[in-house]
Amino acid sequence: MADYWIRFGVFLLVGFLVSACRAEDFPSSLSLADPAIQPSTPLSGEGEIAVTPATPTAATVPPTYAILGTPTLAPTTTPLPTSFFSEDLSPPCGLILPSLPRAPSETQSILTPDTISLERLRETMPVVARPALQRLIDAPESVGLAIYQVGRENEGVIWNADSPMPLASVAKLIVLVAYVEAVANGELDPLAAVTLVELEQYYLPNFDLGAHRRAVQELREGGRVFSEEGAAPYVLLEDVAWMMVRHSSNAASDYLHHLLGQSRIEETALALGLDQASGQTAPCTFLGQFLVMANHTRAAANDRASLESYLQDEAGAEVYGRDVALLFDAYREQASFRQSEVTWRSEVRRPTIETQRFFAGRLAPQGTARAYGELMARLAQNGLSNADSSYQARRYLEWPMRFPVNQESFSNLGYKNGSLPGVLTTAYYGYRLGESAPVVIAMFYRDLPQQTYRRWRFDLPHDELARWLLADPEALPLLAAALNQATP
Repeated sequence: MADYWIRFGVFLLVGFLVSACRAEDFPSSLSLADPAIQPSTPLSGEGEIAVTPATPTAATVPPTYAILGTPTLAPTTTPLPTSFFSEDLSPPCGLILPSLPRAPSETQSILTPDTISLERLRETMPVVARPALQRLIDAPESVGLAIYQVGRENEGVIWNADSPMPLASVAKLIVLVAYVEAVANGELDPLAAVTLVELEQYYLPNFDLGAHRRAVQELREGGRVFSEEGAAPYVLLEDVAWMMVRHSSNAASDYLHHLLGQSRIEETALALGLDQASGQTAPCTFLGQFLVMANHTRAAANDRASLESYLQDEAGAEVYGRDVALLFDAYREQASFRQSEVTWRSEVRRPTIETQRFFAGRLAPQGTARAYGELMARLAQNGLSNADSSYQARRYLEWPMRFPVNQESFSNLGYKNGSLPGVLTTAYYGYRLGESAPVVIAMFYRDLPQQTYRRWRFDLPHDELARWLLADPEALPLLAAALNQATP
């Protein structure tokens, strides 16, 4: 037993160390993307990059799906002249799915845990994970959980699983699936060259806590940035997807999003069962979302008022979808707009953290823990449209398997996380060694007090809780017993 906890302690401390490159929320723009909640290079193998991920194991395959229709990769455009950009625009966000979430329910969730089981749970779980449990007890309406082993769903923990919650970068799972399906269908060449100059057109400095720069640097160190005489340095398209998943680069995600087109992204969400009935809203480009929040063309006093105006009625939501596309295209296509925006952001501390939190809670794309738990189960069991796309999706998601410490506990481990001010999300699937059914976790926290959010970005109690539930077969029954009197 002592050896187990030693191994598990190494699993926590080495396999999932947080990047030391994080910044504080002030200037406020620094807090708007994933805080790189992911394993650092293990101490025993620093600099080792080109490691083949663990091959996905065979598993029971649930019913497959097909991408709806055959949309072209080139986005259709419509003219929408503005004072700063008058070229044709990409399609608005929200072609099929709602562009904005519905107003949150004011119904309070009532949690009545079993006192004895709860005390036993606290004594057994890692100390570092206890704040995540306490937040669930203190503010149950702000947490959505779907945690179970496939085939034993009734023994798992489902809490607020049908309440829409902000997704943050967990929404990048949709872009990943759309990409691997397009590659499997022969529509995209994963070995196509993408210049770093192209990717820079999608990069908003200081809005991803350094994720994009770290991704490029790691590719350089691994010999994955190529250059030819007289040509700009480039990476391969398959490594753009890797940047999106491994480092959660918003620029990489938006590049793929634009390449595939808004229609394809939303149709992929529907095909995955992420529809309006499940609380899903349209995935929008991160660049467009962040520019809607605040940009150099808007008067200083109007950020919060502008965001609130989008929520007044359906017309406001339609304007929001168009504005996301407008600002995205202006930044991407117009060098003068891009330079003005970058200069402005280096001098002005906007949006405020209060505006960021309002946007994250009310306008950012949302989904439910139940739907994303089911998505992780589908991905874990090779449930995409064909064997190749399923394999490729898992190859990207299972990058944590390069670490020996994870290989000691799992045959396969897939992972994606997300962060916005006041919002922390995480989604996993894991096959424990010797077990044929995966454990899946969708764990969404919203409305975290700002000091709690800042602290959790470093301490990661929600991820520590998730990893304990994945690694220890006795953990989930303990949590279920503690919450067995819950009445959501």
